[in-house]
Amino acid sequence: MGIKRFVRKTIAVVTAAALLSPLLASSAYAGPTVPPFNYAEALQKSLYFYDANKCGPGITGGRLEWRGDCHVEDTEVPLKPMGEEFVGLNLSREEIEKYRAVLDPDGNGSLDLHGGFHDAGDHVKFGLPQSYTISTLGWGFYEFRDSFKQINEEEHMIDILKWGNDYLLRSTFMNDRGEVQAFCYQVGEGNIDHNWWQPPELNEKAKVQRPAYLATAERPASDQAAGAAASLAINYLNFKEKEPVYAATCLKTAKALYEFAVKYRGCGYSGGFYNSSYEEDELSWAAVWLNIATGEESYIEDIISVSANGMYTGFLGRIISSTENGWQNIWVHSWDTVWGGVFAKLAPITNTERDWYIFRWNIEYWSGIQHENPNDTTFLASTPGGFRVLNTWGSARYNAAAQLCALVYNKYQPRKDFTDWAKDQMDYILGDNPMKRSYEVGYSDISAKHPHHRAAHGSKALSMLNPLEHRHTLWGALVGGPDGTDKHVDETTDFVYNEVAIDYNAGFVGALAGIYESYGQGQEPLKDFPPKEEDFLEFYSEAKLEQENAERTQITINIHNESGKPPHFEDKLQARYFFNISEMIEAGQSIEDLKIEIMYDESKIVDGKGVTIKGPFAWNEAEGVYYVELDWTGNSIYGDREFHFALVPKMDASWLTHWDPSDDWSRKGIIKEYSITQNIPVYRDGVKIFGSEPEGEVQSEKGDLNGDGKVDSIDYSLLRRYILELDSDINIEAADLNSDGNVNSADLAMLKRVLLGM
Repeated sequence: MGIKRFVRKTIAVVTAAALLSPLLASSAYAGPTVPPFNYAEALQKSLYFYDANKCGPGITGGRLEWRGDCHVEDTEVPLKPMGEEFVGLNLSREEIEKYRAVLDPDGNGSLDLHGGFHDAGDHVKFGLPQSYTISTLGWGFYEFRDSFKQINEEEHMIDILKWGNDYLLRSTFMNDRGEVQAFCYQVGEGNIDHNWWQPPELNEKAKVQRPAYLATAERPASDQAAGAAASLAINYLNFKEKEPVYAATCLKTAKALYEFAVKYRGCGYSGGFYNSSYEEDELSWAAVWLNIATGEESYIEDIISVSANGMYTGFLGRIISSTENGWQNIWVHSWDTVWGGVFAKLAPITNTERDWYIFRWNIEYWSGIQHENPNDTTFLASTPGGFRVLNTWGSARYNAAAQLCALVYNKYQPRKDFTDWAKDQMDYILGDNPMKRSYEVGYSDISAKHPHHRAAHGSKALSMLNPLEHRHTLWGALVGGPDGTDKHVDETTDFVYNEVAIDYNAGFVGALAGIYESYGQGQEPLKDFPPKEEDFLEFYSEAKLEQENAERTQITINIHNESGKPPHFEDKLQARYFFNISEMIEAGQSIEDLKIEIMYDESKIVDGKGVTIKGPFAWNEAEGVYYVELDWTGNSIYGDREFHFALVPKMDASWLTHWDPSDDWSRKGIIKEYSITQNIPVYRDGVKIFGSEPEGEVQSEKGDLNGDGKVDSIDYSLLRRYILELDSDINIEAADLNSDGNVNSADLAMLKRVLLGM
């Protein structure tokens, strides 16, 4: 399989742009551009980003028609050391043998690690963002579930949570005693994956390797395992009422992962993309949720235990040395540092001044609301437009997570000033800002339109610059957001201002749910959402004239697979070129006096296998109409393939040629530059999917494989060679004698009976 690594500029690209590209978000599905905003609609749309970032089989036919199954190779990751080719696992042969019984109980030599979510615009399943996302989405759902119910998105949210949850369960390998022996926390390699700007459905495993990284006793990754434990514990709570058996599996696995993380300490690998500062925060995040799920106080002790002399010996010791000290959190709940979420849940459990203070102070720091200590003037700086920016790379994600924490605080300790601040910041994100831009893609007509996202962009040239406009709307994605001056750049190439990622939307979803609960009652989500994209030309041919005179016609045909709903390779494409040789027949010649010459076959270079030329076949022999079939079967094509050929008549006995292409069906309308032509039809596995055929087809006689008007031993020989796979150049319709849609030994036996007169 191959994708061309260059862009061909053709007239067709310009003149047929409306045919080739689907329409993006229309005003009919756009929310308000000024306050009051529709929080029900914003929440509804925010969930669809996760449909866009699903990974694995089971996607095709889902909520987004432009997403399909991808990375199915994750179902069979080879059980071998990855080596320099990055295929397999991060384990040595000795480690694989040690854990083989739990890694490969069915003995098929591979691991099934499908599912989960692509990290961002890329397609790696990184560990910390994955577990942070699933746990934070679950947390928002746990706190504000009624909001999802009221806008009819509860089942959608459950589907998203299960998609992530099931991946974590699938990635956990336990022995017969229920002890975790290995946990897969990353699939894919950033330094490889980031070289391929293309939809995930088009990843070729031979080119875009996806190794798997496992935590074991020898290779600890307690940050990763603890993050997954927190996710599963949270979602035990979300599923226990309606799906108790599934929930019990989640809880059992969460407890085992936590024990594994506590026993084998150390941070996991990310290739430098998502390095963890330390693991105590993830361990605390898991412990606090396991306490909520089980009621066992030991989990809280793991966090806050103190020695006889007042030194913190629990996980809290990472940030507070002793009971004589305090701590002020100047960060926020995020993929690397989840202390914000830890204290949001720890404070209601311990109900200590220490934990409420840490929780409350962080929100005051973010919001600018006066601290309880009037002399404390430590606050996060605001932009001129009033937006709080912690870090310019993905500023909106951090702000949305802070909003979620403020809204959760209000749930347990009512503070309307906190929720008012969260609403104000959310309104800024939705469009009430100096840029007059919504940072939620597809929310309104002023939304950012060029998120840094491969699948939505839909490039066929491995380029962020082609196409200029995205092929699809990335509904609900939260782009990076503004900098400290309220500036934002809406460009696909800008991964600081316009990155989108699963961790970005995680806090955003929860914050919208909380704001809807407080300020959105009575608002309605959109009906019949998401809208169907407009149909566009997915398969077609274009052609241009290279040379023509009384002795030949020389044409370049360019066949296209521009599929986008979802994009996919096709390996059974054909095209037909129809022509008329009546002038040759009048001169006493026949189809045998016409040669097909090949000048250039792009597939031979790109795919390693050239086009098969079949025919010429008679279409209407009485009128002198024939066609040649160009068959790309066996070449997996996405994008386009050029084929340059010539029709060359032989000279007659007087050394004259008789060639007049003016009445050739497929020659009509072809000029010196590329243009789309309906008269060169395109077929998929023999079924026409584009273009028009000439009228007056005369059906081939059954058994007349070579189109000479006779059924004889030559046809029998041709059919026999075809069945033995010695030849492929036959008329399939004529060869299918019993008309069952297949050409096989039954047709050969029938042809034999015809020849014998039986």
